[in-house]
Amino acid sequence: MNFSPTTKGEYYMTAGIIAVIIVLISLVFGPLAPLDEPKVYAYNGEIYNLGDAVGISFSAFISLMIFIISAVILWGSKNVWYNVLIDASAISFIFLNYLNYTVIYLTWHPQMYILPFFIEIIYNGAKALQLDLGQVVLIILLYRVYKIMKMPRPLFGSEKQ
Repeated sequence: MNFSPTTKGEYYMTAGIIAVIIVLISLVFGPLAPLDEPKVYAYNGEIYNLGDAVGISFSAFISLMIFIISAVILWGSKNVWYNVLIDASAISFIFLNYLNYTVIYLTWHPQMYILPFFIEIIYNGAKALQLDLGQVVLIILLYRVYKIMKMPRPLFGSEKQ
C-alpha cells in the first residue's frame, strides 16, 4: 500500500499521527534520563518524585533534537514525507514541552508566568526566567502552516489538483 497525503487535511492528519508516534517513542526513553539527584527528594518535610519531571523533560529534549535535525537537513524539500516529519516533530515537542511544565506545576506548585519567549517560575522566593523553546518551535510551525495553506497546489510534489 502506497499512501501519500495529497490534500492539506490529509497532510496534517498524517502529521498528527506521526507526532503521536514520536511522543510515544520519546516517552519510552524518559526513564533513561540521567538523574543527578535521587528520585525522591525531601524538602521542607515534603517528598517530591523527580523521576517524572526529569523523564518528561528528557523526552521533550529527544523530540526537540528530532525537530532540529530534521529541520536543518530536510527544510525546503519537496518530499511530502520529509515535511511531515518536520511538522510532526514540532508538534510532538510542543506537546511534550508544555506537558513538562504541567508536571513541574503539579509537582512543586510554583507560580508560573508565560511571557513572550520566556516562562518565569517563582518557587520559594527564588525566580527563574527560562527560554521557552516551545514558543519558538510553535512560531516556526505556524510559519510552515501559513506557507502550506498559501500554496496554490494541494501539496509539494503531488500531481493531484
